[in-house]
Amino acid sequence: MPQPRSIAFICCFLLCATAAAHPSANNTVDILHWWVSEGEENSIGIIQRYIEKQGLGWHAEAVAGSGTYRFSDELRKRVASGNPPMASQAIGYDIRDWARQGKLLNLDNIAEEYQWDEVIPFAIQHLSKYQGHWVGVPINTHSTNWLWVNHAQLTRLGLKQPDTWPDLINMLNTAKASGLIPIAIGREAWEHTLLFESVAAGAGGAEFYRRVFLDLDPTALDMKIIDQIFQRMSMLRNFLDAGAITRNWNQATELVLSGQALLQVQGSWVDGEFNASGLVPGRDYDCYRFPDTQGLVLFNSDQYILFKDHVVEPETRNTFVKTLMDVELQRDLNIATGAAPARVDVPRADFNQCGQQAINDMRAANMRRAMLGSIAMGNANPGPVKNALYKVISDHLMGHISNSQAVSRLAQIISQAPRP
Repeated sequence: MPQPRSIAFICCFLLCATAAAHPSANNTVDILHWWVSEGEENSIGIIQRYIEKQGLGWHAEAVAGSGTYRFSDELRKRVASGNPPMASQAIGYDIRDWARQGKLLNLDNIAEEYQWDEVIPFAIQHLSKYQGHWVGVPINTHSTNWLWVNHAQLTRLGLKQPDTWPDLINMLNTAKASGLIPIAIGREAWEHTLLFESVAAGAGGAEFYRRVFLDLDPTALDMKIIDQIFQRMSMLRNFLDAGAITRNWNQATELVLSGQALLQVQGSWVDGEFNASGLVPGRDYDCYRFPDTQGLVLFNSDQYILFKDHVVEPETRNTFVKTLMDVELQRDLNIATGAAPARVDVPRADFNQCGQQAINDMRAANMRRAMLGSIAMGNANPGPVKNALYKVISDHLMGHISNSQAVSRLAQIISQAPRP
């Protein structure tokens, strides 16, 4: 029969084991995120698995709409009601907006201990920090200047990777003549702006893109280049189908997957969708850089921000942050998401062909300072500028305004924008 001290020890052990099996509210990771498509759900499941392996509880709420008003409004409501999540997915300048309000946890101690400055690309650090302090935890490096192409249709039509703008137009004309949807796209302004930013980077080059859309420098506005960009967007309008005004981005991806469309100009999360469907690059689909943007990485980095006012054990927060930045999590997560990791030191071997190219491109662009924030995803400029650009770009692509009107309105937006 156990002695009293032994009984006390056993009881303590059982209580601790029960607590570990059923984490308390103070030991539970509570997050808000926007990953709702099939590939994205697989990705959030990977984060959950890694967090639960640490003995923490997990509570996640999804609100569709990456970085859009739908998601932002829900987050603002929770914060305003005094019930912020422990952590929320965030991108780009939205991170700075929350930091400016004094709502976010300072992560400098963890960042210094684990040498984030050494392993995270500089362009991402620019958005992860506010006034020199770490406030965001980057989990990936999506890039947006991709063509995602149905391999069977490409082969059937005798086409190959387009290297230049004329190559792309020839490809699209061939697809249209064959009865395919040349470019699959959805109805939302951010999708239209993704197309625009690749066209802009291809037409103007890295320095033009940086000075106009990141630095918001009105002296860099070369009106001939701006006019050429909108002329090219008008050309691409001819390759869209009537269904574009009703579908969302992942429905457009389904059109490419099924062979009803030749290609989609979209971020590397498409690779995650294809991966979730069991497709293999080089056999079922191909990934090419948008013509004339080779060497550039227009990027969007999903990050997590942590709110000061959420009641939780400090160690729970710290474990969550450290786990997100773990090399193995970033490997497994980004094999699923289709992105490159947010760290430059994650091994490439287990990634598919498109994932390995994304990692190679990210590392090279980081060294050359050729990683440039995505306009569409809010990584290039503050929210008011992004939303103003959304309006003019979408109005133009949908044929509501002329080239000259679009040129004038864009120049006005850049000229009137506060300099970063």
